[in-house]
Amino acid sequence: MKIMKNAGVVVCFCFLGLVIGLLLPNHANSQTLTEFSTGLSSDSYPWAITTGPDGNLWFTEDTGNRIGRIAPSGVITEFSSGLASESYPWGITTGADGNLWFTVYAGIGRITPSGVITLFSDGLPSYSSPVEIVAGPDGNLWFTDPAVNAIGRITPSGVITLFSTGLSENSYPWSIISGPDGNLWFTEYGGNAIGRITPSGVITEFSAGLSASSGPAGITAGPDGNLWFTEYDANAIGRITPSGVITEFSSGLAEDSGPWAITTGPDGNLWFTLYDGGAVGKITPSGVISMASVGLAANSGPQGITTGPDGNIWFTEYLGNAIGRLKDIRTGCAATLDQSLVLNIPYLAAPNSSSADPSVWANFVYEYHAAFPSLLSFRLTSAGMINNPSYACAASTLDANLSIHIPDMQLPDGVNHLWMDLEYSPALSSSGNFYFIVSKYGAVSD
Repeated sequence: MKIMKNAGVVVCFCFLGLVIGLLLPNHANSQTLTEFSTGLSSDSYPWAITTGPDGNLWFTEDTGNRIGRIAPSGVITEFSSGLASESYPWGITTGADGNLWFTVYAGIGRITPSGVITLFSDGLPSYSSPVEIVAGPDGNLWFTDPAVNAIGRITPSGVITLFSTGLSENSYPWSIISGPDGNLWFTEYGGNAIGRITPSGVITEFSAGLSASSGPAGITAGPDGNLWFTEYDANAIGRITPSGVITEFSSGLAEDSGPWAITTGPDGNLWFTLYDGGAVGKITPSGVISMASVGLAANSGPQGITTGPDGNIWFTEYLGNAIGRLKDIRTGCAATLDQSLVLNIPYLAAPNSSSADPSVWANFVYEYHAAFPSLLSFRLTSAGMINNPSYACAASTLDANLSIHIPDMQLPDGVNHLWMDLEYSPALSSSGNFYFIVSKYGAVSD
């Protein structure tokens, strides 16, 4: 039995080897990295980055004491007039008023798309140190203030209110995002919890399911209706449902890589920075982690991350003193096949479905059957319901006869891609186990 099982694995690897070695000898890398530093002051330490209302990207310069703007073409402009010395700007977001709002030491800043800066501090104690900021569902800006252990709200006219009731002592709230449920969600780096605050200021904390001393850092709203966050100290990615159920994922992350900021990408996956690992990674809504197929300079310290107006991934390099762009992110909702022969399909929809129709994600694993040695079979291991993304997505499709068409599947080398058809196999399936066999496949060209 052991010999036959190993033979099946050999058959599957021979199949992959045939595709990679013969069908796709010259297939190019699907991603390109460009780093921009011209126009950026030395030792500026760019921190957070966001897409602005003007079609550009805006970022903060921590020790450079400036706000930066970078066009999709890579042209950088810096603004400092109106900033007090040693302001240390950190978080930045676009407000409902069409301006950019950012945090500074003991204050909140606003910059117009033309570069006019205004600072607000009334309502904040002198030792306040706001960190991250986001536009709320109520038209106001919401920010975290770990120094005073509170969540803050500032109106477009500059009126500041702090909320702390319901926060554990020394919770150290860090990142904040507007959730799908009409509330604000935030990470508690010191409290080892995820927090939720209503627009009226009612705070609830969630910690069940989090590893001890996980160090929740960045957080974003995912394409699946959940919140996704990084765990810097636990070296993991977390997911929390609007009801508070937490799940952690770490398989695929290098040891001590330090996941930090996270955003929803143009491909329906979650993209995150690895500050200590000097890399950018992604995780599918079903929890499959992989790294970007391009390398960053050592000790670049990737920090903030966002999806740009051009459909690319943009991020700051805090230690590398640069702005990075990952181009050619596949937006075809590519399935993946990893080294363990786990097949992940991030979007599986009915043919001709619209963006309003529900779809599912599904994970399969290759299994050899001694009774059917010539078949390449995959067993369904897990699946879940999601909503189709609002952007164009060439999702894999599931027909009424349970046949699956995968238009784009990335192979374990991270470079080559296949299309594949799977057919449900009643002969292999049994109670609680559903098997699909490979009926057709071919190369996907660039």
